[in-house]
Amino acid sequence: MAAELSGIIRRLMTLTLPLICLSLAMTQAAFALQGVSTGELVKTSELIVSGKVEKISSHWVKDKSLVVTRATVKIKEVMAGNIGRKDIIVEYEGGKVGDLELKLTDAVSLSQGEEVILFLHQAQSALSGTVYVITCGAQGKYAIKNGNASKGGFTIDANHDVVDNNIAIEDLTAKIKASQ
Repeated sequence: MAAELSGIIRRLMTLTLPLICLSLAMTQAAFALQGVSTGELVKTSELIVSGKVEKISSHWVKDKSLVVTRATVKIKEVMAGNIGRKDIIVEYEGGKVGDLELKLTDAVSLSQGEEVILFLHQAQSALSGTVYVITCGAQGKYAIKNGNASKGGFTIDANHDVVDNNIAIEDLTAKIKASQ
């Protein structure tokens, strides 16, 4: 009986595993993004800054249907656009409130202490007022480490060759200035 049951389970796994892999591959493809060039990011952003994420706080929206995070970013350099402040509030969907954490596929997130270059535009806050949001989600955020700017947290389906994914900061700065 145990041997027969083991054989049935093995056959089920043999039949089911390829279907699970196919399903995951199709899901991944369904959520892949079209790549956005630095030039396109510049043209669709009101403000481009480099800075450091100083504070992160996540909150429920009023009807408790969504968690959003607000990050305070201390501006090191304004690369494009104008702003009269030394820090800005950036808001994005997802985050952790209490024991509940909301993570979205291909969505942007920021970490306290992280050095970043952000492509931004103003939008109505999910909480209240007007805030900055990252243009094109995760594609509008570069993490800065060791003189390089890199992107992550998303899958690109098309136009992947136009995305400046891992680039020297000087080269990215030159591309931003050339696209203005």
